[in-house]
Amino acid sequence: MVRDSHSVLLLLLLCLLLLCPVESARAASAFSQGMAAFNRGDFAAAVEQFRAAARDHPEDAAVLAWLGAAQLRAGQHEDAVTALTKAIELDPKQPEAHDNLGSAYWALGRAKQAVEHYQEAVFLQPHYAQSHYNLGTVYLSLGDVEQAAGEFSVAVELDPENAHARNNLGVCCERADKLPDAIAAYRGAVELEPKNEAFRLNLALALSSAGNDDEAAKHLSQLVAADSKDASVYAHLGLIRFRRGDHERAAEAFRRATELNPESAAAYYNLGLCERRLGRSEEARAAFRKAAELNPKAANAAINLGALELDEGNAAAAVDHFASALKADPESYKAAFNLGLSYARLGKDEDAIRVWCGLVERVPEDAAAREALASTYFRLHRYDDARREYLAFLKLRPKDVAAYNNLGIIYEEFGQFDEAVNAYRSALEIEPSYARAHNNLGVLYERQRKIELAMAEYRAALEADPNLEDARFNLDRLESAE
Repeated sequence: MVRDSHSVLLLLLLCLLLLCPVESARAASAFSQGMAAFNRGDFAAAVEQFRAAARDHPEDAAVLAWLGAAQLRAGQHEDAVTALTKAIELDPKQPEAHDNLGSAYWALGRAKQAVEHYQEAVFLQPHYAQSHYNLGTVYLSLGDVEQAAGEFSVAVELDPENAHARNNLGVCCERADKLPDAIAAYRGAVELEPKNEAFRLNLALALSSAGNDDEAAKHLSQLVAADSKDASVYAHLGLIRFRRGDHERAAEAFRRATELNPESAAAYYNLGLCERRLGRSEEARAAFRKAAELNPKAANAAINLGALELDEGNAAAAVDHFASALKADPESYKAAFNLGLSYARLGKDEDAIRVWCGLVERVPEDAAAREALASTYFRLHRYDDARREYLAFLKLRPKDVAAYNNLGIIYEEFGQFDEAVNAYRSALEIEPSYARAHNNLGVLYERQRKIELAMAEYRAALEADPNLEDARFNLDRLESAE
């Protein structure tokens, strides 16, 4: 997390050196009261007093600089720009005025001017850490990670106790994919301010990204023990527990995240995943529904709702959810593939084929969709189409014995016995104990009057699977005929 605020620099001048006590007693009094109000944090009162002093001394750069500093602290950013600009026109060598003007511009969203004045402050006073920090913050917000890291590094060098600079240096390193450096910077920030929740959370997330879930979980657990009210703490702890397979405690963490942030679709989605892993279908369904309601443009919740329905045999409901997922994300492979599967479960084979054909047209190397198409065509006795898809599938998955077995059956149907034998043998070369291929090869040999070879294959089938009734029947039949 990047610290958003900018510090207002105090001018290190005494009021008695700014105003002539003889000629400007009223202004000196107003200035003194302004300083007192500023120091006690009453910035509105400080503005009024400094404004009164400025009326008597409109060309006094220091008075205007203090007025701008008070206005900045009071949230009067446009007025602060006016006062500080005038102060700098009168005395361009005030580093504090440049820094405060940079902060005023930054508060107004005028990054270019903010950078210009922060750079001038750094030039005039290169050893003041806060100016480097403020300049780094703007660079980081603008996405210039390298420049930001440079400024935060200088700030840390000049002020090793600056925990915010260390934290933001960690943010830069993490964005630059320098995780070890990021972790070191975050550690430094946490050591300086162990109660700063944002620093510890950044450290935990960096550790988790580096694969150190154990230490990350310890830091997150410390935040939980401190009764953190940040939903992301619980969400990230839930993710670590989920990866560890601790689904019950992961669900607890995600549930707490949803309590703290009821608008978090991701927390509800992850809670649904946990509940599903725990076999609590109704709780999972409720969580996924809430996630889909909060983020209807995300397909994952609808996909998981469809999967739940499909697992429970509710293919019609599954179709609705997968169709919703595709509406949210027309490119979702999971939604499309499972929509086809749902259609097939409903007996709507043509709809299933249409969906899966769309997938293989989009991704010709999609093995799963080709296998689904091949199996459906095979079941429908559309052998030309089945052969085409099995051959395409086997180019992608050349070790699939079931595909070779079914391809052998198709070749038999076409009377292409040599090709059928080769298909069955290909299956058996991959898996010599594949009983169905032995049985089917035996049937083919029997059709070719090669009885001894057929009986050998039936025996091999039964050796591989003594419970294969087809092979038992075929062997008994041939043995009884001898």
